[in-house]
Amino acid sequence: MTTGYTDEINAVKSDLQQLKQDIVKLTKTAASDAQNNANELSSKAKKRAKSASKRTKELSVQSRDRAHQTVAANPLVSLAATAGVALIVGALFARR
Repeated sequence: MTTGYTDEINAVKSDLQQLKQDIVKLTKTAASDAQNNANELSSKAKKRAKSASKRTKELSVQSRDRAHQTVAANPLVSLAATAGVALIVGALFARR
């Protein structure tokens, strides 16, 4: 009878050893997949940030050029508008 128990204990030990190896393998696979996903997401985020930065620069240049054209086309109106804004700001600061 002890031989049967010994065989069963050895079988359980073997199963536990195999389970341990499977868990180690699964953990390594999960870690590798997580790292790959993180790298992929990081790459996508960098590309989007670069694209957004480029688009922002383009819009800034367009806005600046449009402002220059407007001021060049209407210098007196631009000067009057600037003076009006300065008077309003000055009045607001004078109240404090």
